[in-house]
Parts: sequence; C-alpha cells; structure tokens
Amino acid sequence: MTTQLADVQTYFDSEELIQIVSGLIRQKSENPLETEEEAARFVYNLLVREGIEAELSWAAPGRPNVIARIKGSNPTGPTLLYNGHLDVVPAGEGWSMDPFAAIIQDGKLYGRGAADMKSGVAAMIYAAMMLKRMGNPFSGELILFFNVDEERVNIGMKQFLKEDISADYAIISEPTELDICIAHKGVGRYRLVTQGVPGHAAAVKEPDNAICKMAKLISSLEQTGREVKKRVHPLLGPGSLTVTQIKGGTAANIVPGYCEIEIDRRVIPGDTRESVLEELNEVIGKTAKDNGFDYELIDYLFIPASYIPQDHSLVHGLLEVSRSIQEKDPEVKIFEATCEAPFLSVDKGIPTVICGPGSLKQAHITDEFVEIKQIVKASRIYIDLVMHLLKN
Repeated sequence: MTTQLADVQTYFDSEELIQIVSGLIRQKSENPLETEEEAARFVYNLLVREGIEAELSWAAPGRPNVIARIKGSNPTGPTLLYNGHLDVVPAGEGWSMDPFAAIIQDGKLYGRGAADMKSGVAAMIYAAMMLKRMGNPFSGELILFFNVDEERVNIGMKQFLKEDISADYAIISEPTELDICIAHKGVGRYRLVTQGVPGHAAAVKEPDNAICKMAKLISSLEQTGREVKKRVHPLLGPGSLTVTQIKGGTAANIVPGYCEIEIDRRVIPGDTRESVLEELNEVIGKTAKDNGFDYELIDYLFIPASYIPQDHSLVHGLLEVSRSIQEKDPEVKIFEATCEAPFLSVDKGIPTVICGPGSLKQAHITDEFVEIKQIVKASRIYIDLVMHLLKN
C-alpha cells in the first residue's frame, strides 16, 4: 500500500461525505422557483472552514457561482478543474417523501438533485477537503467551479467565460453511473414567427393566414431535417431538426394573424452557431420568398457539441483510476444529454470528460435517488485522479 493510499483511507469518512450530500440537497435551489444562493453559500462555507480559498462570483442577483482553488505542495504543474451545477429542476408533485429531506433507504439517498447533480458536486467538494487535510499531495492546482442555472439558460457558465480561469483538464460530475463520457451532442433552439391579418373567417375572401404560411415553412424544415440526418459523426451519430411546439390564432372563427413554432436542432462536432443559423435562414428564406411572405427567426440558444478523443491522456488517466476504485472497467461512451462541457471544451479549449455518480434515468423524476456506494466511489476517484494527473 502506498503512503498516499494509506493517507486517503485514514482521512476518508463515508458518513461525513453523505452528510455533505444530504446538507446540499436540503438547500433548495429549484430553477426557476428558487435561487441557488443558499446552496452556493453552503458550499462556500464548507470550503472556507477547511482553509480552502473560495469566492462567490455573481452571475445575477441571488445567483452566485462558487470558485475555489487548492495549490499543490509543489505549485508548479498542470491544472485540473472539477465542475458541477448547483441548480435542480422543480421537485413537482407525486413524491412519496419530502423531496428536500434527503432520506436514506436501502442504500440509496433520495431527494431532488440527488442524481442530477448534487451528489457529484458533493463528491468533488469532499475530494478537495480530503486533499487539503492530506497536505495537498500533488503538483499544480485543483480548481473547483460550481455554477448556477444549468437547467435553463446557463447564465452561470456565461459568467464563467468572463473569468480568468483556464485548466489543462476538466471533469464534470453529471450522472454517468461512473462510466466515462467523452462526447455529447449540442443543441440549438429557435423560435420562428409568421404574421397574417386577422379577420372574421366567414367574411374574409382572400385570407392572409399566418398558420398557412407556417405550414409551408414546416414542410421545408421537415425536408431539411432529413438532410441533417445524413451527416453522421462516427461516435455521436447524426444531428437532428425537430419542430417541437406550435401555437397560433385567437379563436375558431378568426383568421389567424400570428403563428409561432419552436425548433430543436441537435448538433454534432463541426456544426457551429453560424452554420446552423445560415442553413435555417437559407431554407426558410427561400420558401418564404417563393410564397411571397415574411418571417422572423429568433436564435435564442446554442450549445455546441463536446468531444474528446478516446486516446487522450485524461481519458486514460480516469480509466486507470476508475478501474482501481471500482474493480471493473468503466464503459467509455457518449453522454445522452447536454451539459456544461462545451463551455469548457469549445469556448475555453479545456479537454473535458463527464463522469459522476447516479444515473440520467433518475434525473428530473419523482423519488430521484442515487446509490450511496456510487457517491463514495466517485469521491475516491476524484481524489485519486488529482494525485494521478498532478503527480508530485
């Protein structure tokens, strides 16, 4: 047994870790019903009590990111960034227990955010606490960055892009059942609007119908979606284009003067905000011009795809550490949802992997839970990864 492994076993207390996870779950941070301030201050106070340098960085009133730094005993070396989000989706109705009581039953911890993703955040916090207590047995620097507003429009990560923060590697603790996710599709969201002239449906002889205009555009978008599916990434597969919502008109006997649809565009590496928007405007613009009407296309969200090669040293290092903790080979795969990864990998150029406790199948559902043994293994992995990648 190495000295470092002995130190980990001496300091590591599973019950203390679970208390931290439970305490974090009890800090309500439903998005959009609450702010994340209580959760952020809970994390900040934990870190400061351990002597870890930490700060709150405000993305908006009541919505602070948490940034913490631990310098290794040898400050010269690479930097590893640990990331997770503090907000959770609203608990909603139908729970068999209080969603914020952090109930433990049959080896599982229940609560809103247990899987997505307060267990991962707490496991990273506890890893930092253990490393601090062990005397920072690594070179370089460990940065913790916990952001607000992942579940909606990412104001926390937009604030992060303004910060003077960079790293050589990054891990996001979204729920992957401790498998290693090296890529995920991105997403673009667009609102398309057509206008008409309202009038009594019985009296108007040549109706200027906003819904009929939109029907022509939807037909063109459907054809574009078929073309999008022909472009295939070797790992992530094809992108997609889906019309997901439609609304228009004011009454059954009035020619509709307004119609609006929502477009969901899943993107793969190589798709950019500019290229996707250009393609949409080209298709929609041609149809509108051919039929003699105008439109408005609102581009309000774009998160690019994220990808890291499977042979990258970060993936190899995480595989090696995970094998020793889990006593099995974790699967290397794609992440089925979107997350903060592109803000790190694309915008900041930081090689990024997603690996955390819990399952996406538990995210956003009633009676959300995570297995306690996965939380413990996750924190051990995060400790050992620092000492593996940031070797003294």
